[in-house]
Amino acid sequence: MKNVKLILNFLMMTLFMSMVTDAAIAGNVDKEIKIKNPESTVVIVNRDSNDISFMDIKTNEIIGSVFLGNNVNPHMAMMSPDGRWVVTGGTRSNKAYIIDVATLTLVKQIPVGFAPEHLAFSPDGRYYYQGSPDGDSVSVIDMASMKEIKRIRGFAEPLNITFTPDGTKAYVGNYGAHWVGVIDVTRHELLKKIHVGSAPGIASLDPERYLGEIKGISNVSISNDGRYLYAADGDLGIVSVIDSREDRVIKKIRVGSDPWRAYMSHDGRYAVVVNNGDETISIINLKKNEVVATLESGPEMMGVNFAAGKAFVISSTTGFLYVYDMEGLTASGRIKIGTNIQIETATTDTEEGKIYLASSTDHSVYIIDGETEKVTKISNVGLYPWGTHILGSKDNYCH
Repeated sequence: MKNVKLILNFLMMTLFMSMVTDAAIAGNVDKEIKIKNPESTVVIVNRDSNDISFMDIKTNEIIGSVFLGNNVNPHMAMMSPDGRWVVTGGTRSNKAYIIDVATLTLVKQIPVGFAPEHLAFSPDGRYYYQGSPDGDSVSVIDMASMKEIKRIRGFAEPLNITFTPDGTKAYVGNYGAHWVGVIDVTRHELLKKIHVGSAPGIASLDPERYLGEIKGISNVSISNDGRYLYAADGDLGIVSVIDSREDRVIKKIRVGSDPWRAYMSHDGRYAVVVNNGDETISIINLKKNEVVATLESGPEMMGVNFAAGKAFVISSTTGFLYVYDMEGLTASGRIKIGTNIQIETATTDTEEGKIYLASSTDHSVYIIDGETEKVTKISNVGLYPWGTHILGSKDNYCH
């Protein structure tokens, strides 16, 4: 009888501790609900103030911010598909951070690979993949246990991670190589390397000098139906089309010099490739898989956003957005954001009407109306805002 009571007491205590832990993680213990609708919030990554700010879309006011700690330098942030969590990686702290969105509470810090940067959620929100380009690895974080359950190695400067819509595979762009990594998400293993080309001849002649300067694949962009992937390779000046069913290259499309990545239009008709080597953009017709327009643009292009039937190309160091008509596939002007500033990356709202652009050197976010091209400045969002994120946006990306 005594043993039975001990067992019952133990089970009751275990259940109690489990309930307390779950409640603490959910932010429900003596925490004020600050965000009721995650979809009406802009997430702002502030690199130098080491925090994540949250701005109300309707009022353009900062609701609050979450301080991550000293010497963190968050690089990219993303909200889980259900809007419950925001995650980010600290490039100086070598940790991943999980924030409860409703209460704006930091609930978990997880050691990951060296200098983590870009990241992605699996479509069902179960896994958070955190890439560490300097560590040549991808950390797999189980959002149920909030622990790193595996560290996948064997990459070469893994930058961006793209899941298939069904969540069974993830594709990783390797900026230090000319291949795309395919991860089997059910086992969290590097399943295959899809080679898109060979290293330039000069690198083969003197690998010690040149192989460290490879400009490979920064991102693998996916078509709306998930069938095809588009991998721009900086050194090779091509965009390789990959069939996701067979995981092989079916076509190589020649674009401009030093292409950074392909940005997919919301209607699924085109991909806009920014070519930083010759300061042009290449527009690819995704049905034909061929370049249908090559247009002049600006230097150091950091991203492309789509709104109101237009493409807005961010030229980081010039302070300009270059605007293109996506019906006529023609240039339609520039928008001057500011002078002597550096603009970074942006996200488009779910209505596809407004763009939220991070401007690092003046600590601001600029809101651009896609239709009228009117610019509104929101100051003092944090120190050195590096990027923005909106739940459900089709233009969530990072450098």
